Formats: sequence, structure tokens, C-alpha cells
Amino acid sequence: MSSLQTWSYRKFKRNMNDIAVESIPEVSSVSIKKTLRNHTSFEEGHTCFIMSCNLCTRKPKVARIYINKTTGMFMCSGCKMTGQWQTLEAMLGNKKIRAKKAPAESVEEIEESIKKTLEDVASNTRLLRLLEEESLNSVLKKFKLPVTSKSVTDNLDVRLNDKETQMFFPLENIEAELVGYRKINSTRTIDEIFPTIKCGGILVSKAAKLKDTAVLVPSISDFLVLLNAKVSSNIVCLPNGVNNLSQYVLPSLEKYKKLILWLGNDSKAWEAARDFARKLGEKRCLIIRPTEIHKLPHLADSQDFKTILSEAQPIWHKSITTFANLRADVYSDLLNIDKVQGVKWKRFPTLNKILKGHRRGELTVITGPTGSGKTTFISEYSLDLAMQGVNTLWGSFEIRNARLAKTMLQQKAGFPLDENLHLFDQLADEFEKLPIYFMTFHGQQTIKVVMEAVEHATYVYDIGHVIIDNVQFMMGMSDDQKHLDRFWRQDAIIQAFRQFATRKNCHVTLVIHPRKEREDEDLTTSSIFGGAKASQEADNVLIIQDRRLISTKGKKYLQVAKNRYSGDLGLMTLEFNKAGLSYQQKIKTKEKKKAEELPVDSAIPVELNID
Repeated sequence: MSSLQTWSYRKFKRNMNDIAVESIPEVSSVSIKKTLRNHTSFEEGHTCFIMSCNLCTRKPKVARIYINKTTGMFMCSGCKMTGQWQTLEAMLGNKKIRAKKAPAESVEEIEESIKKTLEDVASNTRLLRLLEEESLNSVLKKFKLPVTSKSVTDNLDVRLNDKETQMFFPLENIEAELVGYRKINSTRTIDEIFPTIKCGGILVSKAAKLKDTAVLVPSISDFLVLLNAKVSSNIVCLPNGVNNLSQYVLPSLEKYKKLILWLGNDSKAWEAARDFARKLGEKRCLIIRPTEIHKLPHLADSQDFKTILSEAQPIWHKSITTFANLRADVYSDLLNIDKVQGVKWKRFPTLNKILKGHRRGELTVITGPTGSGKTTFISEYSLDLAMQGVNTLWGSFEIRNARLAKTMLQQKAGFPLDENLHLFDQLADEFEKLPIYFMTFHGQQTIKVVMEAVEHATYVYDIGHVIIDNVQFMMGMSDDQKHLDRFWRQDAIIQAFRQFATRKNCHVTLVIHPRKEREDEDLTTSSIFGGAKASQEADNVLIIQDRRLISTKGKKYLQVAKNRYSGDLGLMTLEFNKAGLSYQQKIKTKEKKKAEELPVDSAIPVELNID
């Protein structure tokens, strides 16, 4: 490997989305409150504690520090400084802090970055409102944006480059200061935030009658349509759509007492609405429930937006509810049955046929003989979902993250990487864009430490799928826990993840080794190592059966042994493509129709021979 290729590989390893235990702040809202009371006056907002910034000398009258209640991350609205709670705690004079403190970002560096971005955009673009109406409409069509009245763009400081291939929408922070731009190009391949999401900028409408109410929409097209309709509320376009709600954006939404989430009517948007509401404060959030009538604004710009917004319903319910409160949810589920079934796999159509899809809030257990390819399969299984936008967190306790990432990179590419090193940078750049995060644990870890990392990542990155590979390696065999029953410890881990999956509406996949059994017998749900809790708590149980161990003509297949959602059970043949490290199904034209017509028995596993 050349020095350039070695550098590229190391750069790829550094840029993996690692989540280290050292980066997880040991904070709670109670401890933050206690420290603030001892040193300064503060207000408690919906998502942040707010205090005057005594550290900022640049704008002492208006500068305020916003401290996230969950993570302790702080942001100054004046000098734009950000950092972890331990840093601010040290600045406030508390001596009981960690020896290792996360340094705050350089104030000068942040301000210079913002200044340079604004100057570069201003010098290389012109205001969109300077165009004549005919030219304006032509540009909007070119960017696949809805055509609006000229008064809409006149009130926005949107800028256009000379070649008319890039458009820049202004992002403002909590103090209504311009801190960056959201760049879109005419091909609409990807939107970019400049200079960084850490500036806390959002695209927001300026004039509104209801100053304390905002409608959150996922795209610029929706933003423009509502602005053109002159709704009475503020309109906010979320920086990352339904993919993620960054904690750096939360301070900019603090001033609103009521938030109406209008994110769409597919399953991903519906799940995002519930996750975002938990992060924003459920009691102030209303939601436009997914129905055929309430489509996203840009999909039906002739809707009665005033009526739709007035019918927004609370997302928060008390501990005890009635069917009257659940009625709208039930109707939405029935109306969008295909979407409620979950995200479909593109590489494993047979799994779609049996499991119907990948749903949040469920617990999946996968087991199989040693060396049967559990990690290889589950990495591709999760990669498929991540490529469709499912935010994924990997906890690999058995193999190193670099090796896991290499496997996933090759599975995405579909060919050997060592024979195509000249393509590595291109492939790595594409892989880095996927919403995949890795915990930096390896070997034995306590369930408390792991759950802290999982909870932190779920809040910060809106994780929708957590993989633990595997439970036995995570448990280990330490002297501190040798007096505890091994089965009891495993049951405690399963219970913790079961509760987490339900509470956070996140899908958890646990890889568990089977107990040692005779090689000539197929594994069953009773073969899972430990007590019966794993199979009882799981919504889905997947078993890799490897008949090649007992017969030269035997096959390897994945058995769906439990499916709580639909009850359908079945088998999926696993044929390994060594070049791509892949089990992706290749359905032949003649067999595709036959496979689609083949029924899946709801009680007895039936092998679907799909090659």
C-alpha cells in the first residue's frame, strides 16, 4: 500500500463516527441546576438552561449561554463559543471536575469561519430578489422549487451565484443574526450547511402574527409554499429534514411556546416527529397526523393550510389514555399500512415478505453457530437500512471497528477493496455520508456504561437502530462479577435493551451465541444461550442454520423463528458472495414471479428457494 493510500485509509478511520465513552458527558439536569444556583442566576427553558454570558466581553448586553438539559452542551449567542458542560463548569469556578476537560472551540476560529463564509457568499452571489418575476420563476423551476409570488423572495435574503447553479438560503441564530447559509444546487443532489451546524442557524420566516408559534417543515419547498400561503405562524425549515435534529439547533427554537411538526406521512417522518417532539419537549409540540388529506405543503399547495394547522393535535398523552385519544393513531396506521410495516430491505426481499419491514421500537435477536457469518450478515443487514436513511449505532464488542467498517465498505462497493485501491477515496467519501456511528468499546463492558453511550447517541444523533455484537463478549468474565449468575447477567442486559427499545422507540438488534448442541440438529429458539428471557422479550428471532456442517450438499439459510408483528415465519437462503462479502439476494427473472406467488405459512417454516 502506497503512502498516499495509507494516509487515505487512516483518514477514513479517523473520520468514522466513533462514539467514545470519554466523549459522553456525565451530567444530569439536576447536577447542572445545582451548579448554576451556586454561581449565577438562570432561567429554565424547554430544552435548555439559559444564563447571561459573563465570559463574553464582545456583546455583554445580549449574549446568553444556552445549556442543553440532557447533554450539558453549551452555546453562547454572542461569541458563538460551544463546548461540553465540564468546560463551562470549570469556567464558573467549580473545582470538582474531571481531570480531562473537553476544550471549548476557539472563539476567534468560529467568528472567523462565520465571517469568511458570509463574505465569500456575498462576493460571489447576488440577491435573488433583484431578478425580474419572469427570471425568478425560471430559476425556481430550474432548482425544482415551487413557484411563489415575488413578495416571498423579497422578504428573504436568498442569494444566487452567477452561473445560476447554486442558491444560498440565510440561516439565523437565536438572536436573529446571520450565521451561515444552506446551499442547494440545481441538481438537488444534496443540501449543505455553511460554515457548520454548530452555529445553530435555522431558516425561519421573518414576519408572523403568532410570534410564539412555529411550524416545523422538512424541506425548503414546504417552507416556500407555507410562506406563500401567508400562514399566521412562524415557519422553520429543519436543517437536516427528518434525518436528524441537532442539539445545536435547539437554542434557536427556545423562544417558541408552541411547535407544530408537519414532517410528512411516511413511516420515517412519523417516527421522526415523535423523536423530535421528545427532544423539543412533548408538552409544547403538536403534530399534523399523517393522512391522505394532510399532505406535505409542496405536494398539494392548494390545501386549506389554516384549517390543517388549526387541527394539529398534541403528541403528548398522560400515562393513562382512552381509545378516543388513540383513535387518530389507529386510523393513521390503517391508512398507511405499508409504511407502518417499516423500512423495506433492498438486498433481502424475502425478509420483507416475512417480517414485512424493519420497525422501530422492536427487539431482534439473531443467533447461529460459531463461524456461520452472523457478524457479516448483520453488518450488511444494517448497512442496507442505513443506506435508506436509518440512523444506526454499532456496538461491536467482538471485532474492531476498523475491521467492521472495512467489511461494510466492501459490502457497499460489491468488490474486493484490496484489488481496487485507486477507488478507495471515492468509496470512503460516499460511506462517510451514511448515518452510521460506532461505539468505541471492545470486549467486556458493564451494562451501565453501554446504556449511557446508547442513550447519549440516541439523543444527539436520533438513532433508530442499535446493534450489539455480541452479548457474550459484552458480558465478559470479570472478577468483580464472578459471584453473579451468568444467566441473570444476560437477562439483565436483555431487559435493559428491551426497555430502551420501547421507551426510545428505537430498534435494537442483539447478536447472541447459541448454547453448544449437536451439529446434526437445527437450532431453535431454545438454543439461544441463557434463559428463556431472550426469546420471550424479542419481537423477532432470526437463526442462521448451516446444514453444510452435516452435508456436502447442505445449504445455509436464515430462519425467522419468531415474528411478533405478523406471525409469518419462513426461511431465506444465504448464498455468500466472497468478492463483495455479501449475502444479497439475486432474484432471477423466472424465479422472481414464482417466489412472489409462494405463500409463507404462518405456523410452519417454509423454505423460499430464492437464488
